[in-house]
Amino acid sequence: MKDEMKWDIDVSILTNKFIMKELLKVLGIATFFTVGIVLLITLPSVLRGDLHSNSSNARDMKYALILIGSMFLLTALFIFAYYGNNYMLSYKMDNKSVMTITRTEQRSRNSKLNFLLVIVGILARNLTAAGAGFLAHSGQDQNLKWKSIKKATFYPASSTITFSAGYGEKSIVFCTKENYGSVSGFVRVMYNGSCQIREE
Repeated sequence: MKDEMKWDIDVSILTNKFIMKELLKVLGIATFFTVGIVLLITLPSVLRGDLHSNSSNARDMKYALILIGSMFLLTALFIFAYYGNNYMLSYKMDNKSVMTITRTEQRSRNSKLNFLLVIVGILARNLTAAGAGFLAHSGQDQNLKWKSIKKATFYPASSTITFSAGYGEKSIVFCTKENYGSVSGFVRVMYNGSCQIREE
């Protein structure tokens, strides 16, 4: 058994179900909160009975929702076009942790996009966008300790392993078809005894 494992992989954004699931989750949460804010703004009109299909408030709410939907769609298309449907990752596993590392070229792309997000957020006085840019910049690498992992799920058909460490902390390890067997074997040796194991 090796003391550590290292490999590089380019992951497809559009065709990888794990990445799409995470992207849809983020977009779904953002949409939910945005729609919630719009509904809260229009709540006084609803309570007063002023909200009718032909009222200005109803039209404003409809335009706001259309604008929000268009913004999310354009953002998604821009990200896919900017990243070229590939996300470049490196992995390192040793007897202490699982490390997910954003490769240098990918990190450069991310930094430019995050910087743009921060600048646009500041200029638009949108602290949420600026904060998202700072957080995205600081979260490009991940180091998950074996002892903190509560659940490991193996997906042999897609050569992928997911780890959950509680409190929303999650890691997705993408393997090649060639190294999946050795990586999964390494994981089964290294995880702590209380970790739940599943195979999909």
